[in-house]
Amino acid sequence: MTRDALPTNEVLATMSGGLRSELLRYFSGYSVLGILTFSALVPWFVANFLGWPHNSGELSDAQNVQLFWALAASIAPVATFAGSYLVTRESYYGTLRRSIVTSGLRHVVLAKYLAALTIGLATALTGIAVWGGSVAFWLPPEVLGPLLAADSWRELPGVVISSAMGSLWGCSLGWAIRHYYATTILTLLIPLAIELPLMASNSDVARWLPSGALAGIASLPFDGLFGPLPSFLVSCGWLIAAGAGAMKIVKGREF
Repeated sequence: MTRDALPTNEVLATMSGGLRSELLRYFSGYSVLGILTFSALVPWFVANFLGWPHNSGELSDAQNVQLFWALAASIAPVATFAGSYLVTRESYYGTLRRSIVTSGLRHVVLAKYLAALTIGLATALTGIAVWGGSVAFWLPPEVLGPLLAADSWRELPGVVISSAMGSLWGCSLGWAIRHYYATTILTLLIPLAIELPLMASNSDVARWLPSGALAGIASLPFDGLFGPLPSFLVSCGWLIAAGAGAMKIVKGREF
């Protein structure tokens, strides 16, 4: 082992250890079961307003495929909450200061962002599996077939990336606010109650908002949204701004 390689290995070991600790902490309680359950319930909640899958027989194969993945993309707010929960949970129980004193602010921040990315991916994949498995019982075979076809799965990456970006966004909100209930409102209620209707009524404005950018990444069928790549860039802009703002706030606070 060279002298130059040692610091790199130490950094990787530190990052790996921090990520492992955050994931163990995240999965240590029963609350994670609620988050995973919610990732399947939110698509059902949105589907209820659209009358799907009860009206699936009246739609074309392409429409059913598009609608399924559009509903699956509603998991992104749950992933956003999950990302914020990594910070707000410790803040709520008063252990965040101890973690920072023990490991250092930079280490804790990096570990939580890495964990947020991992949890965002896991939330999306788990939610899609549970949501898809549950909705399969309600779909006739002629509708289910096109959903399982290879062409349908081309929409999966956009939905997963949207949730991963949402989880990172939520982590920034958690660091900036550190209040469990206030962050829950920002990550769950506002996207579903305000930003989602805004996408349908004024997408020219909504496409610049965090949820509108995530919807564009997932290719939701709203006229006026940006395509996946421009939406990804808009989302990156929000992440950079939120991350920089959160770190400025964090450095100026006493833990």
